[in-house]
Amino acid sequence: MKFKASIHMIGISGLFMFFIALSIHFSININGTLAIMAVIIGAVATSRLHVNAHNSKELVMGLFIGVIPQLVLIPNWL
Repeated sequence: MKFKASIHMIGISGLFMFFIALSIHFSININGTLAIMAVIIGAVATSRLHVNAHNSKELVMGLFIGVIPQLVLIPNWL
């Protein structure tokens, strides 16, 4: 296959979406954590592009693959 989604982006974007859902569900303020996570997502994407491991389409696909399962599971929380 010539197309590979970034597993690094899948993991970090899934964690980011989990923190967003956590803050919404329990009404807690973790804006600082969310800001740091957004910076980490950018750093991961930049590093994957810098080492020529992925192109931008693969990174975006990894982002969506990480976020979509979290969005699907939000209604089934507690």
